[in-house]
Amino acid sequence: MRTSSLAAGATILALAATLVTAPAQAHRGHDREPDVITDGLIGPLTLDVANRGDVLVTQTFANTLSKIDRRGRVTDLHQLEASPEEGELVGVAYSGGNTYHVETDFTGEVPTSYIIKTDKKGRRTVVSDDLVAHEMTRNPDAHVTYGFRNLRGRCADELRELEEEIGFPIGSEYPGIVESHAYQLDVHGGNIYVADAAANAILRVNERTGKISTVSVLPASTITFTAELEAGLEAQMGQSVPDLDVPDCLVGKRYTPEPVPTDVQVSRLGILYVSTLEGGAGELAPLSKVYRVEPFRGRAGLVAGGMHGATGLALLPTGHIVVAEMFGNEVSIIRPLSGRATTLFEAESPADVAVDGRTVYATTGTFGNGALVKYQHRGW
Repeated sequence: MRTSSLAAGATILALAATLVTAPAQAHRGHDREPDVITDGLIGPLTLDVANRGDVLVTQTFANTLSKIDRRGRVTDLHQLEASPEEGELVGVAYSGGNTYHVETDFTGEVPTSYIIKTDKKGRRTVVSDDLVAHEMTRNPDAHVTYGFRNLRGRCADELRELEEEIGFPIGSEYPGIVESHAYQLDVHGGNIYVADAAANAILRVNERTGKISTVSVLPASTITFTAELEAGLEAQMGQSVPDLDVPDCLVGKRYTPEPVPTDVQVSRLGILYVSTLEGGAGELAPLSKVYRVEPFRGRAGLVAGGMHGATGLALLPTGHIVVAEMFGNEVSIIRPLSGRATTLFEAESPADVAVDGRTVYATTGTFGNGALVKYQHRGW
């Protein structure tokens, strides 16, 4: 994702300080806790269910893809020989006995990012063109405008002066920039669907040819910038910019955050469901949304909103959607046609979810003692 600011969305690695102080924003109290399968994981950002009860997890802060069995035994399948500053391993999907994940290399003049498939025999194959190159040539959200809308006069001057002082933008109006961060994926019908959190788009990769196309640019929603958002931004960015003073005149102004898609899952009918973080503002307030996206027309319709930091989702055959709300400190559930999320269980900074039958798996403790937990639902 992008630099942790309202203008630029959120870098997962930069969210730890914010998360430590983020209050739980549960939709509804729940008295049952999940069972811990294993802990001691390092930044478990994404997961998927494999076969025989195994769960695949990316320990992204350690750049490691791991398999965890029912007894909680952890087997590392692959590890990048790179620090988080040099590369990233994130996003995992299991399909037809094959495992898919994203590997990004930051060491070149321009980053490169590819989807890697590992077959049953452990053979690794690159199955996509360069996702960064696609963004550089296409920039799907170039026509979308983010930041404070129609800011004029002294208030606009104060914001620009602050941005010049700290050396980067925090909210001045800007078009979609050229930047890619493939974060999560799903496989369906010979295609790999990718949630690119920095491109603000869902991409389709033809697994046979590796060709990349844009399915949809996620809708940008405009909100009112509140005093609570101002205080949260000052606290959040105060980690790197001491004594940051956001202009008070911004309160009450209209602001458009980047949607920042964090997960994509494909239903049995081929419809895409996407969770969004809603940029840096979504770190501070319950602004996250889940969309239903038509795979060929690319039209996105709102399923539910009001979630706090939605970073992963899973689909059930019944039409229910399970969501990991990283900043709400809960895993929630959206019931069909309800238009809202309610608490399934509370957990510390859950990053992703997957469902197998009546079992909900989640990765939790993203910025501390990372864990894989399971929760047996009594009835959908």
